[in-house]
Amino acid sequence: MIRLENIQKRYQDFEIKSINLEVKKGEYFIILGPSGSGKTLLLEMIAGLVKPDSGNIKGIEHSRFGLIYQDYMLFPHLNVAQNIGYGLSIQRKKKNEIKAAVEKTSRELGIDHLLHRSVNNLSGGEKQRVAIARAMVLKPEVYLFDEPTAALDMSTRLQTQRLFMRLHKELHPTVIHVTHDFEEALALGEKIGLLLNGDLIQLDTPKEIFRNPATKAAADFLGYKNVFSGKIQNNRIEINGVEITTLVSHSDLAYITIRSNDIIISKEKILSSARNSFFGEVTKVIQRGSYVEVVLDVGILLYVDITYNSCQEMGVEPGRRFWVTFKTSAVKVFEH
Repeated sequence: MIRLENIQKRYQDFEIKSINLEVKKGEYFIILGPSGSGKTLLLEMIAGLVKPDSGNIKGIEHSRFGLIYQDYMLFPHLNVAQNIGYGLSIQRKKKNEIKAAVEKTSRELGIDHLLHRSVNNLSGGEKQRVAIARAMVLKPEVYLFDEPTAALDMSTRLQTQRLFMRLHKELHPTVIHVTHDFEEALALGEKIGLLLNGDLIQLDTPKEIFRNPATKAAADFLGYKNVFSGKIQNNRIEINGVEITTLVSHSDLAYITIRSNDIIISKEKILSSARNSFFGEVTKVIQRGSYVEVVLDVGILLYVDITYNSCQEMGVEPGRRFWVTFKTSAVKVFEH
């Protein structure tokens, strides 16, 4: 287990603020946050490359670990085989041992045909696999990934994510993976630490973090579009004349948010236990890959995600009017 206890670090005008977290042995742990939130600085402290101003990091000091950056950090004057075997050569392993280990690892990653190539002539995905192989060949107990897919195109990024899944499933290493990508965090993480402005504001499973962000800042970062503020009285918050029912009875100042896929669009008013139902006009319909984002004006703008088939079947288009319905339990309230 890797444990961070009250880790603090000031760097110029930025500060890591008293981070406490545990990463279990064999866990795939994601540090998720936007650029400038302190993710890389935190990872470098875990790796021992940067010393914290205060606090303790336990469990990593005697572990073999492999650190992989988004820009690969390959040696341009060495070919692929020499890059992969570099760590073993530093350990003064025998040449035949290095050769066997490099060939085995490169086969596992599907890059054995590249061993004699210059790394300068490789694609981004190939370079990333070489960087992974260079770490793998040392048989690390812990992998530290710093935005490892950020520089890759979408297809290569997905291939690399599947590779990470396979490596974790087959080898069971502890992984601490830094990313700003929500989908990557959901696909890979068993536990997520959400880092904003140097502060670890939430630590939980991917499902719980994305379902129940702890603060308005977390909701904003995670892409919640229906975020409003106001005063709650008698379980109702009024926004621009629209009253939304909440589970919270009173608050002098609160933020609320409703997930886009927790809202139902219908031609007729739905008769159910859902307390929030409004009639409004479609202002925008935006294709978002596998789903359609619909924006309705019900006195406030509500963003709703529906399937492409539902959009077609109901004839959802700008200017048409529909009912929107959502449960009281779908209204997440932040009082800070």
